[in-house]
Amino acid sequence: MAEPSPIQILAAGSLGDCVLTLPALQFLQTRAKVRVFGTAPFQALGARLLGVEEVSPLDSLLDAFYHPDTPSALDAFKNPSAGEIFLFFKEMDPKLAQALARAFQGKIHWPPKSFTEFLKEERWAGNYWLDLAGWVSPPGAPPPQARLFISEDARAQGKQILASLGLENPFVIHPGSGSPAKNAPLSFFKKAAEKITQESPRKILVIWGEAEEKGLDEIRQTFSGLPRVQTLPRALALRELVSLLSQACGYLGNDSGVTQLASACGLKTFAVFNQTNSRIWGPQEGFILEGLKGFYA
Repeated sequence: MAEPSPIQILAAGSLGDCVLTLPALQFLQTRAKVRVFGTAPFQALGARLLGVEEVSPLDSLLDAFYHPDTPSALDAFKNPSAGEIFLFFKEMDPKLAQALARAFQGKIHWPPKSFTEFLKEERWAGNYWLDLAGWVSPPGAPPPQARLFISEDARAQGKQILASLGLENPFVIHPGSGSPAKNAPLSFFKKAAEKITQESPRKILVIWGEAEEKGLDEIRQTFSGLPRVQTLPRALALRELVSLLSQACGYLGNDSGVTQLASACGLKTFAVFNQTNSRIWGPQEGFILEGLKGFYA
């Protein structure tokens, strides 16, 4: 029996968007080999963690579609006359649609509705991509899980990173996000850290990334001197962060891509939502904290 033609996916978005596509990507992988042309987060996580066959850069492929007269423009695009393409974009680009129609003779799948229309339904955002992938929920069944495929080698790396910090199985706090407006005050996270260390013997690791670099001094000062609490000394690459999170005992953070990532690592995840709709953007499995403004004061 002939092997099914590969499924090729063009996927754009931030880290949070990337994690939200996991159920759809992995569902499609059960049908045929999936090759993802993705933005930076897809590339940083890579095929093994995402559970697909291959991940390649999206930008170079888009350049090839938009400039089809350049030599070897579509060399990166395998089997242009067979299989299926799924567009994991929130908005349809007419120019891209025309370029795909010219270059590809297989079936092209755009989302069945605009993302703006989907938001009105107040369903979990991962369902937007599951609908596109054609997943049909059996009666009463939950959607597929947004989970990363974390190898034993990756878990071992996480243990090594934590051991270098003198930690084992810590509780992780991430007090930032890509949008400061989404963030709970640092005072909230400090109180949470104090409460955890008062009520349990757990150690706490405060993590940060590129989005928090400008406020890093304030973060370090906030948690300085708290017993059994330390701040990550350096920002981690995304795969290193996955390894670390896979060895943590729990996680507290804002509405952010890292919070989605923690949930996808299987962590008990507590997510703070100030502005956005947690029903849509919350981690698939987690505890949502809302309406805490009075608590912060």
